[in-house]
Amino acid sequence: MKKATRFTALACTVLLVSSMLAACGPKDAAESGPEDQDTSQTASEESTGSEKDIEGSIRYFTWTEEQVDGINESIQAFNKEYPNIKVDLQTAPWDQYWSKMQTEIAGGTCADVFMNQTWYFKTLQESGAAEPLTPLIERDGYSLEGHNQKVIDIYTEADTLYAMPQDWDCECIVYNKDLFDKYDVPYPDETLQWNPTDGGSFLELAQKMTIDKNGKNVTEEGFDPDNIVSYGFLVQNSNNACYWNFIAMNGRDVNKYDDPKTVEAMQFLQDLMFKYKVAPQMASVQSMGADAMFASGNVAMYTTGNWVLSTLGKTCGFDWQTALLPEGPEGRCTLVNGIGQSVYSKSKNKEAAWEFVKWLGSDGHQEIMGSTGTVFPSKNDYWDNYIDYWAGKGVDASPFRDMFDVAEVYTAPMVPHWNEKNAAITKNVDLLLMDKINAQEMGDAIAAEYAKLE
Repeated sequence: MKKATRFTALACTVLLVSSMLAACGPKDAAESGPEDQDTSQTASEESTGSEKDIEGSIRYFTWTEEQVDGINESIQAFNKEYPNIKVDLQTAPWDQYWSKMQTEIAGGTCADVFMNQTWYFKTLQESGAAEPLTPLIERDGYSLEGHNQKVIDIYTEADTLYAMPQDWDCECIVYNKDLFDKYDVPYPDETLQWNPTDGGSFLELAQKMTIDKNGKNVTEEGFDPDNIVSYGFLVQNSNNACYWNFIAMNGRDVNKYDDPKTVEAMQFLQDLMFKYKVAPQMASVQSMGADAMFASGNVAMYTTGNWVLSTLGKTCGFDWQTALLPEGPEGRCTLVNGIGQSVYSKSKNKEAAWEFVKWLGSDGHQEIMGSTGTVFPSKNDYWDNYIDYWAGKGVDASPFRDMFDVAEVYTAPMVPHWNEKNAAITKNVDLLLMDKINAQEMGDAIAAEYAKLE
């Protein structure tokens, strides 16, 4: 697969999901140089005196517990500009957030401002929960200049924006540097490759880092697979953090699970656990959680997104670093996603909610979220703030940025009935990773569930 520059690669997103995304603008905001950008205003610069007099309380609902510190700092900065708007921040775990959102939307009690997400956007937009932002943007002369155009495209339907871009993320390998040093094994780097036939150099590395109680790895005679003390790689039932990337790197659509190439990729992940024995059992991963299992110090590598760095920074008691995803048969690929912030269409204090959402898209909020290491800001002017923050913590986060230079990128399926489809996917991937079905059976079962929803 031909390597693409950062923004040429981003353009591939449209080809992969052209039936789902709005067309790109004539020029990505992120492509423009400093002389082309007007460095979009902060809330104070955009607002008139009358806007600052807006009063009231609004509820802001998110699923990202790891972002709370950065969000609270941003809310404090917002309140210096808007002291009369009280923001009540509420969070729920990811798997509870969406069910609660559905309940609140149905009851007309949704939060005034809520976090939107790529593959749930269609459902939320079709429910009418998200207020169209384009008329408000035009009314106030609000500038979106500097935001990555692809994040804007994700939340645009029929030339109307429904969520303010906040951040931009992708996936990499995160590895336990201390564990590699302990066993004197070279760190994962840009030369790493995988394939579903023999696993490539990626499998070889995972085998060298899978160690039994006697200090022997998988490649050594006398290795004891029943007494493993550390694993080379962790497989998790996570679409964006894990298996979607392997599917894409094997050359197939992440929404077609019965395709032979998709089946190959998913079978490889099962084989890592049960054939090659370089990954822990799914019961253990589910019991602890993938991030906590890595933080325990007994896993050498796993794939995840930059959104998890804040969590790892608090939980890992060892030196950990990041590296590019391994290159697959069809090149190196990564899912890219962007969180958006929406105003509830039935909010009783819509103007206050809109002022807060404008702040969430402003330079002020973007700088805070980058400088606190919370997220990669949607505005690429503040990406270096994020990289610099993690460098100060001893972590090189630049491979996440580098993925845009060396990888093909794609976005998640933006399809109707996502809740039902995702439930079918999750259930059957669980069965696969617990060795109760093979990848072909998994693909056939998901395809059958999809057919019922079409």
